[in-house]
Amino acid sequence: MIAGLAPVAGGLMQAGALYGVQWPRGAFRLLQLGHVAAAVILFFWLSWVVIARTTRCRTRPRRRLLHRGAAVASGALAVCAAAPGTGPVGKAIFGCVVAWLALEVCRAQGLNLDKGPGAVAVPRGRAQVWTVVKYTFLACAVGGAATMLLQQAFRLLDTAAVPVMKVDQLSTLGLSSPSDLVFAAVWAVAIEDVVIVAAVIALLTAARRPSWEIYATVCVIEVVLHGYFGLPAVGMALYAAGRVWLYQRYGRLVPLLIGHFAADLWGGVIMPLPLSHRLVAVVVLLIPLLLIERWVQDPAAAEASDSPVLPPARTAQAEGSGPHPAATLTKAP
Repeated sequence: MIAGLAPVAGGLMQAGALYGVQWPRGAFRLLQLGHVAAAVILFFWLSWVVIARTTRCRTRPRRRLLHRGAAVASGALAVCAAAPGTGPVGKAIFGCVVAWLALEVCRAQGLNLDKGPGAVAVPRGRAQVWTVVKYTFLACAVGGAATMLLQQAFRLLDTAAVPVMKVDQLSTLGLSSPSDLVFAAVWAVAIEDVVIVAAVIALLTAARRPSWEIYATVCVIEVVLHGYFGLPAVGMALYAAGRVWLYQRYGRLVPLLIGHFAADLWGGVIMPLPLSHRLVAVVVLLIPLLLIERWVQDPAAAEASDSPVLPPARTAQAEGSGPHPAATLTKAP
């Protein structure tokens, strides 16, 4: 609720405006008040969770004071960031504090949102990180491209029954500078990856909910969150489903954040360019991607080929040198 109140409500209001809904000024004022109220709840909730975790028997005094002070300061900063007029900087701060609360809530339930590489060696762990980053970037690109193609298709049809976003995404979101793009990307990875994807999947999985329900929950939230596109926002379901699949398969959060952050920055950079220049930029991007792929995958493949393959253990019964288990049983007198 804290993470999705303002963005989901804003997406619904923008989608309604495309269909001619005239929202009164009081609705926008109520949305701002709700955002501030959510920030106040965030302040008290985060402080309480961190204080409950850092008891005297669990943490040292210096570490306890540091964690509690950081929680209180972050919560207070989130309240200030929720005030009107803070722009992308305020959204980024608020998103990061909400992400911290999501981590603390999952931690209190015994859930770790990033499983890490486990016991695999460094080359294989690096290859796994690259795999998640690469396919996260691809999922974001496919979802964004599907949404843009649907938007262009509806524009060509020029039907009043299906209105779409009239300007580009950067103008709709009010991003006018590179710093605004960076802060918007920080907010996106904090809210969409940590909260909407990782925390929701972890909590629903712990509650033994079916896989289709997890996919449906995340996809619906993401589509509504991008409601300012209009009906083409359904293309963002691909973007959401791909990240859900990656997180369920690998359980890696940090690579998911890196891939999404890179995709948002890259998309924001090439979005104002003409279509031909975008295609050239994609071809240019393939060169460093292929170099990274070779640098990461070659050591992992060499390590896999050098690993000794142990033969299966042979038991005494398989060799015929020992008694059959049934032969060792004796009847009680």
